Amino acid sequence: MRHSNIMVDVGKWPIFTLLSPQEIASIRKACVFGTSANEAIYTTHNDEVFVFGLNCSNCLGTGDSQSTIVPKKLEALCGKKISSLSYGSGPHVLLCTEDGEVYAWGHNGYSQLGNGATNQGVTPVQVCTNLLLKKVIEVACGSHHSMALSFDGDFHKEDTRQLYRLRREESL
Repeated sequence: MRHSNIMVDVGKWPIFTLLSPQEIASIRKACVFGTSANEAIYTTHNDEVFVFGLNCSNCLGTGDSQSTIVPKKLEALCGKKISSLSYGSGPHVLLCTEDGEVYAWGHNGYSQLGNGATNQGVTPVQVCTNLLLKKVIEVACGSHHSMALSFDGDFHKEDTRQLYRLRREESL
């Protein structure tokens, strides 16, 4: 496996001062979120996934509501080759893998996790509703919605239990 020697610059985020220099050097991709930038998720060069911080609305995906200053590994996502990370202000988290799978967890009051329900997601769960047969290449979140762009150019938006589907040429 080939790794880039370029380190992700997480120094501007105070939450990363909680990590050791070795942990910081292992980071491949990071996302800081929360109302005060007090939660973070990051992937390592070895495709491990870690979270730490306040854990508002179970947004860390650890299965409990406990905050942690020590990074916790999300075993269910390790080895998945995360390609895109995003968060909404609920907060909720969305990510997709190089294989096009989408995982979501956290606040779900507007059904923004794409599971057809409004209960909180306490651990990462693969989004199967409406996306199972799609290869998603990018995800994005807003305050009360989530979006996914599939390889074939379809745009999917989840909120208030409605799916919006636009072909790229229809949106131009």
